[in-house]
Amino acid sequence: MVLVMPRFIVRSWPSLVDIYTETISYDPESLETIRVWNYLDPETVECNVVALNPEDSLETFGPEYVNKKFVKLEIPTGQFDLGQQAGNLRSKDGKQRYYQRFIDGDFYPEVFNISNIGTRIDLNGQIDCYELYLELYATTIKKIAR
Repeated sequence: MVLVMPRFIVRSWPSLVDIYTETISYDPESLETIRVWNYLDPETVECNVVALNPEDSLETFGPEYVNKKFVKLEIPTGQFDLGQQAGNLRSKDGKQRYYQRFIDGDFYPEVFNISNIGTRIDLNGQIDCYELYLELYATTIKKIAR
């Protein structure tokens, strides 16, 4: 008997997201902790973008989350962690941008905290993708990358 494993459709990644990492250093003279985000030099990753509306979702959200903005990303790699942020979500061709705010006559990407990370397994027990759950951070790149 020959066991034939089903072939799955290859996943497509029609969007891009920038991942921001914070570096922490210490000034020995002032004893100050210096925290700097790489908003101007992020890592760009292919992804699928899924909006999560607490009122429309099958997932359960407490009342404190009803007015918050959530996004789920499906990405091919699992190299990210909860200490990072994500933003500048857009289509691969750059024609469509998601989650922006209009400030001073121009659009600026919103920044999200990575609030949860999951792994999705396919029917063969192989990793299908990684899921990043994002929660809107309080501002846009224009306000924080001055």
